[in-house]
Amino acid sequence: MKKIFKLGIILCILIIFGLIIITIPNSDSIDADNNTLIISVCTGNMRGLEIGVSVYAGYNQVPLVLSDKTLPEQLNSWLPGYVKENNIKKIIVVGPMTTQQLIELYSMGVKVDHINDNSIASILTDIANNTPDKNNDTIIFTASNPIAGELGAYMKVPVFVTATNSSYNSSETLDKQYDNYIRTHNIQHIIIVGALPESLKNELYQYNIPVEEISGVTDVEVSMHVNDKLRSMGYLNNTTTAYYGFYGELPTIIPTIIKNNAMLIEDSSNNGNLANYLTDNNISNVVFTRNTESDYLQMEETDYISSSVVQEFEENNMSINYMTNNRTLDEATGLYDMKMITAEDMEHPTSKINDSFTGDITENVPPLLSILNYSNWHDSNNLSVEVNNTDSNYTVKWSTIHPYSWIKYNNSSYYATSNTGYTYNWTYNQDRWVVLYQYNNKTYYNVSWIKNDDNSWTELQAYENYTWRYNGTKWACYDNNSNMIYYIEKS
Repeated sequence: MKKIFKLGIILCILIIFGLIIITIPNSDSIDADNNTLIISVCTGNMRGLEIGVSVYAGYNQVPLVLSDKTLPEQLNSWLPGYVKENNIKKIIVVGPMTTQQLIELYSMGVKVDHINDNSIASILTDIANNTPDKNNDTIIFTASNPIAGELGAYMKVPVFVTATNSSYNSSETLDKQYDNYIRTHNIQHIIIVGALPESLKNELYQYNIPVEEISGVTDVEVSMHVNDKLRSMGYLNNTTTAYYGFYGELPTIIPTIIKNNAMLIEDSSNNGNLANYLTDNNISNVVFTRNTESDYLQMEETDYISSSVVQEFEENNMSINYMTNNRTLDEATGLYDMKMITAEDMEHPTSKINDSFTGDITENVPPLLSILNYSNWHDSNNLSVEVNNTDSNYTVKWSTIHPYSWIKYNNSSYYATSNTGYTYNWTYNQDRWVVLYQYNNKTYYNVSWIKNDDNSWTELQAYENYTWRYNGTKWACYDNNSNMIYYIEKS
């Protein structure tokens, strides 16, 4: 009898799940309005899909969030509140997403449309075929350059991504879905953004359709040439703002770019040398989409906007703003912050935290070593961390990224690793802790920590110093203007 009862419960659950899935229709178009949110999968064999999707999010001016087949924890916990506060009525998911995640989205009380197929080309041509308000005589091809999304969004032109093999590198040949689209539509103009293999370009030229190539030696040059084209078409003649950033986050800010009639610059290699170009184009305000190296507490991959680039613009009297929080753990957590901030259209987060802090007590080690001695913390960016200790071996698990493994060799030597090849060697030498950031045994960055006579600590980064104070429950971080800009607190 009990067995039958259990089977009945399981059957009921399956029926409920089935009914919910039926109400999540498979779609083939991005039908968006002011109460819509778009989620694009951007991992695995869908890397680069987000660039094609950014076009439709851009010219419809609706927020775009990037995801794996399931939402990362930080985004997943943030999303329900965002949906409620912004009166989101529909979520359009593009790309393969798990049934469980789709059900979680549906449970937020919104309509969920799911656009999916077995390849990037199939998905993007399906969307283009079923979008009547686009420009129908032009298409854009790119391997995976996010600046193509800017061009496509301004022009209302589909961007077809040729990235393949779960990489951002282009296929050598044209996908049959793209070939079929060209043959069945009255395409009058093909634009290539960035580099494509000669074999694929030769296929495009064989259609006897005018092909325009917008290329450059660097990503910056490609950005400049795309923006020059947009200006020649009358799109950017009145703008005074440029958004400037790295590859990963740029598709999500395309709606903000279009809304503000702004210019977009990709500089994933920190080439800089753009002040004259921006000045000549009447740009007086630069918004950075990622932190500088000194903003990270513990930088892992060297994906940051170089402070030298920031200084270049400041020296040319440009106004500087950031889309990111002032300080964050590393570039991964900063990227999640940026994804949420763009959806919320918060271009300039506050630099001062209105949070009380009283009293200083002695702490003989810097904050990141201090937190090893207590099991649960959270920070001012809504990240939590759990610390487990076994015989001076620590596992430090932040809520949104992989765990860090720590070893305490003695009172003057610690070692940490992310288990991805990046390591951190902490050594107390004379009057300070010196931290060497290393990858494959080569040092790519270093930070120092000095204890002061008033029990505070000074963190010496490459281009910025910070002061830390501890009151027994909270580590508070202050900038040079004595503003609290970050904290880590016991939970």
